[in-house]
Amino acid sequence: MKLRDFHKKRGLMYVVTGACAAIAVAVIVVLAVVLKVTMPFPAPTMATLALIGCFLFPGLAERSYNNWRTKIDDNIPNMLAEVASNVRSGFNIARSMEMTADSDYGPLTEQLKMDKIQLSWGRSFEQVMDDQVRRVDSQLAKRTFRSLAQASRSGGNIQDVIDATQRHTTELHQIDKETRNALKPYVSTIYIAVGIFLAISVVLIDSFFAKIYATNVKAGSGVSLFAGLSGLDLPALKSAFLQMGLMEAVFGGLGAGKLGEASFAAGFKHVIALAALNIIVFTVLVGS
Repeated sequence: MKLRDFHKKRGLMYVVTGACAAIAVAVIVVLAVVLKVTMPFPAPTMATLALIGCFLFPGLAERSYNNWRTKIDDNIPNMLAEVASNVRSGFNIARSMEMTADSDYGPLTEQLKMDKIQLSWGRSFEQVMDDQVRRVDSQLAKRTFRSLAQASRSGGNIQDVIDATQRHTTELHQIDKETRNALKPYVSTIYIAVGIFLAISVVLIDSFFAKIYATNVKAGSGVSLFAGLSGLDLPALKSAFLQMGLMEAVFGGLGAGKLGEASFAAGFKHVIALAALNIIVFTVLVGS
């Protein structure tokens, strides 16, 4: 079973993932609060990391499915061009679709071979196209295969209909690609924002709050310029900044996925990357 196949049962996948996340958080709370077990990070931070880890698998499954669907969309205009050429050569639309199964259109070829097999079983062309739409759940695939089914059903001058569908699909796909390419640079803005937050955190904790803490310790019970911050706890402060960084990683990563690939699920890889960056910075660069 391929990773992208889990998308077909995404409801069950997210229910199981949510249950696992709830159990993981409950275990962390019991260990930290009840059993007083020492952990690498405070309980809230560990809970956030547990949630990110639990949703890693659904994120990978969604990413695999989105990449597969994008490759199919990229090949649909070329497939339609071949269908139009076959129709102009005198073949009917069903036979034209069967012939495209012998060409290399990446992941789309596998779907076309399934169509060819179903047509050989005697299923109608409209039924085969409806099945194709259900298997490839993308807007471009829906428009394309439903248009082909309608062209076959209505009859008439199919060649003109196929040519118009091919031009329209190519234009839509080009617009979609241009939109995605225009939004991708904004993904780097999110990484820059996280980098700025981490840089400010390092400066504040190591250069500002650490010196205030040292000044208060030296002053003892005497008068200090920073007497109002006499209860400053550097480890707790570091933990608070780390938790803010992880929250920024979660929401920023999901936003990056939506901007770059038009899918929140595609942002899980950004969430993992940004969360790992936060852990490395606060573990290695920020003093305790």
